[in-house]
Amino acid sequence: MIMDQTVVRESTRRSHREQVGRVITAMRKQIDQPISLRSLARIGAASPYHFTRTFRRVTGIPPAQFLSALRLDLARQLLLHSSRKVIDICYDVGFNSVGSFTRRFTQAFGVAPGAFRAMSQVGVQPLSMSGEPLSDPATNGAGHTVSGHVTKPADFNGVVCVGLFSTPLPQSKPVACTIAAENGEFALGDLPAGRWFLFALGLQLPILPHQCFYQETALRGGGQVVDVSAANICGDTELFLRPALATDPPILLFLPDLTGIAAIARDRRDRA
Repeated sequence: MIMDQTVVRESTRRSHREQVGRVITAMRKQIDQPISLRSLARIGAASPYHFTRTFRRVTGIPPAQFLSALRLDLARQLLLHSSRKVIDICYDVGFNSVGSFTRRFTQAFGVAPGAFRAMSQVGVQPLSMSGEPLSDPATNGAGHTVSGHVTKPADFNGVVCVGLFSTPLPQSKPVACTIAAENGEFALGDLPAGRWFLFALGLQLPILPHQCFYQETALRGGGQVVDVSAANICGDTELFLRPALATDPPILLFLPDLTGIAAIARDRRDRA
């Protein structure tokens, strides 16, 4: 009976992933068009209420937020890989107002669309291996500390960034971030009380400047909740690095200064 229940649960999860996958495919195809929740639920063959619950269970965020993230992610790609004007990109990805698009883009990436494109065109040579490694905030001796471990694929050769975010979508500046040690251990310190979401991002070596604008080959992991209070810290801090799935929300994270990451990469390369 236990085995039968396990098979049923896995079958249900697989069905939900396929259902959500169909909807995400439709979102991408109609990304420049307004899409109502009712229309998305119809594609998912469910009522709006049950569809929203299923979508959130699979992706971690509601459908509307996922669609907005897809639009910003596509805008990032168009800024990097095309010469289209910002105003054209705004409408290409489904925004009706340049002001609204600029505001949302800046909130996610930390810079306006035009500045983002200009910074990405600096060059694609490997980052100079200079500067000091990123300091571990756990050494500050203040606030709370969350520690854990990242399990990496056997063939992964790179640097793992770990961060806590205020939303289940990895975007904008994290509440705290650090670089995992070579053995996968990490610690995030000086944390305020609150409910945070833990993510890991794996960047393969060599690290090139364009990877801080668009993590095309980055591995990822996490998404779980970590509750920090004056009394204790509650949550799963074991992370497993893997390739991105179609149902993963885009990473709307801008890392304009990878000097510390580059220094750590240099040290690990020299030791190897």
